[in-house]
Amino acid sequence: MKQFVVASVLILGLASPAFAAAKFFVTVDTVGNCSVVEGGAAGLSAGKTALGETGGYASMADADKYLAEIRKDTSKCKRVIE
Repeated sequence: MKQFVVASVLILGLASPAFAAAKFFVTVDTVGNCSVVEGGAAGLSAGKTALGETGGYASMADADKYLAEIRKDTSKCKRVIE
């Protein structure tokens, strides 16, 4: 019984990262190009800054919705990269 419990805990511990929810970020680079990227905030490449929800959006649709809102605001985005 003890082995079963230990095995279950190990399996759940290893599988948990696979079930982690993906985050989507609306980013702007150093020249003003905006885009939506998937990943963690630590995964943002150098020269990119998160806009809107800086903690990330739960879905691509939410990130796209925000990008559509700021698309024509040239003070935030000069161009959108899709």
